[in-house]
Amino acid sequence: MSEPAKTVRFSLNPDSGLPLYLQIAHEFIYRIESGMLGQDDKLPGIRKLAAELGVSFLTVDKAYKWLRSRGVVGSIPGVGVRVQLTLEPTEEDIRQRQKIERLAEKVVQLSIKEGLDPLVVAQAATHHARTHMARARAAEIVFVECHPEYVDDYTNELRRALSEERVTVRGLLLDDVKHQLKRGRLELSDTAYLSTTLYHFDFLQRAVARENIRVVALSHTLDQEAVRLISDLEPNQKLGVLLGPVDPAPGIIQTIEFYRNQGPGTIPFAVVTDQAAARRLVKSCEVLAYTATCHEYVHTLGDKAPRTILVRFVPDQDAVNKIKLLLARKDQNGHR
Repeated sequence: MSEPAKTVRFSLNPDSGLPLYLQIAHEFIYRIESGMLGQDDKLPGIRKLAAELGVSFLTVDKAYKWLRSRGVVGSIPGVGVRVQLTLEPTEEDIRQRQKIERLAEKVVQLSIKEGLDPLVVAQAATHHARTHMARARAAEIVFVECHPEYVDDYTNELRRALSEERVTVRGLLLDDVKHQLKRGRLELSDTAYLSTTLYHFDFLQRAVARENIRVVALSHTLDQEAVRLISDLEPNQKLGVLLGPVDPAPGIIQTIEFYRNQGPGTIPFAVVTDQAAARRLVKSCEVLAYTATCHEYVHTLGDKAPRTILVRFVPDQDAVNKIKLLLARKDQNGHR
């Protein structure tokens, strides 16, 4: 008997301007990025999920097809739909850590056997390691996203988080990647890791498959300033959220609901491309949280705009830890 799918329990907003099938797909991507769903976890059956959400069979089927086309999930006849991507440590990651622990223990035991102080040996090893690192070329993290604001916000925070590492961080727009590939080759150094969010992971992985470039899926969260401002709002203040068409709506709304201590589906949101829904949202709220892709629209509101909070996307601690693990492995192996 196969194991049951994990409980779903989320709601959809038919007035948001974001198609229902994309709301479902974004919800599962959020759960994967946040670690709620992992590699090989089973998604609910199409008919079961449709009944739970009160939507048609075709809506859920379209959401699953959208996820499948991006390599996020896969279907197995007789088994169902399962997660194919994960941000959790892989078995190889775990094996590498175990090898390091075993090697460190051997060095300590050998030092003792030779009548040497293990701490002095460790200091000498650290000196040699630093010398080796100085000779090695620094790694480069190239983060790809579809909007300049998202690239800038993410890479700036990633640089700060990795300031003590021997690594350079730069951003690249998805359109620039496509343009470079059309010209024949992606312009990356031989020490580069190409990174992106789950939304573009499958495209990039397929695009650079022949160039032996590692693509790393990184998770993200809301910036601390936005979180602070949202948390400091009075409980009775009406907050609305304005999003871009490709923003991960369920994940953003769930995070804001958490910091506002509000239940699922209680914070209204709209997609900026649906201007009728956006106008209704602006009129109904006292405070408007919005993402960078909505800046132009918010600017046009002028004096009619409510109080606004700009929400930026930055790497979470899992993303930073993942990069640090890759860099440590590169230093151990001398190559990617």
